[in-house]
Amino acid sequence: MDSFGLDIPWKLIEPEEPSGSDMVDVSRVTRKWLNVAYAAQSPSQVLDIYLPEEGDGPFPTYIFIHGGAFIAGDKQDVQFLLAADGINRGYAVVSLEYRKGFESKAPNALYDVKSAIRFLKARASEYRLDPRRFAIGGDSAGAYYAVFAAATPGIPAFAGPDPVFPNAREDVKAVVAQCGCYDLLLLAPPPEEEAKAPKEFVPGTIPANLMSVYLGANPHLFPDIAALLNPLAHIAKGFPPALVQVGRQDAIVPCSESEKLADTIRRRCGEDAVTFQIFDGWNHCALNHIVTRDWFMKANLDRVFGFLDRVM
Repeated sequence: MDSFGLDIPWKLIEPEEPSGSDMVDVSRVTRKWLNVAYAAQSPSQVLDIYLPEEGDGPFPTYIFIHGGAFIAGDKQDVQFLLAADGINRGYAVVSLEYRKGFESKAPNALYDVKSAIRFLKARASEYRLDPRRFAIGGDSAGAYYAVFAAATPGIPAFAGPDPVFPNAREDVKAVVAQCGCYDLLLLAPPPEEEAKAPKEFVPGTIPANLMSVYLGANPHLFPDIAALLNPLAHIAKGFPPALVQVGRQDAIVPCSESEKLADTIRRRCGEDAVTFQIFDGWNHCALNHIVTRDWFMKANLDRVFGFLDRVM
């Protein structure tokens, strides 16, 4: 990974399926647990845990949620490099998989994220994690879930039916939101336009009816549900310190989404509650084989983990 300027023992490998994202080789990481089931409704409800090479812990823990337009991505794809260097910085890093749009509809993926937090808190001693120092973050759709989970700890309506470890805490100490999208109406075409779009899914592309795949219906037909599923609606006093990052030239999600998130946190939680960073010339974090290298450079990892060091 020298081309990314990272001093980590990972490299990119080509996927078996040409339509998929590049995957990260984690074979040289010695202290890890892979594909740990945190719930039992779906094979997608698994996570990977990586520990620093030295120390007994318990370690501060960064839970990372990959993006993928709510329908794609993988816990071990190139997006994981946004978080992987944490194990070189004294953090346990958890990479989370969840049910995506073609398998299950919203808000089941949010239930998954919150189930994973409770699982990790309840089993923290087994995996050498410090349950008092959990942070959560993600890019693109992963940022949506990270913000939503951080904004709704302990709310039964967002825990899902028959939740695992229902008595475990869901709170986190910090949030990192990179290139996020929060207003689902923004990604949905008007119903009359959607009717003209191809219904079949072309691998490696984002379908025109993306939000209908994710929600099960066009959100413009159900604006109250769309409003309920906007995580910004749930941000209130007590929301954890947040780092919000976005590229000004983001071609996938307007940078105004991140600006709205930062403004919402400031208004409801105070000026010091959010660190907002917008980068001229930067694009979206990653999409299939398209990688905006700036996000993965050491300088930006220093920003992310420097923030976590300060607030954790």
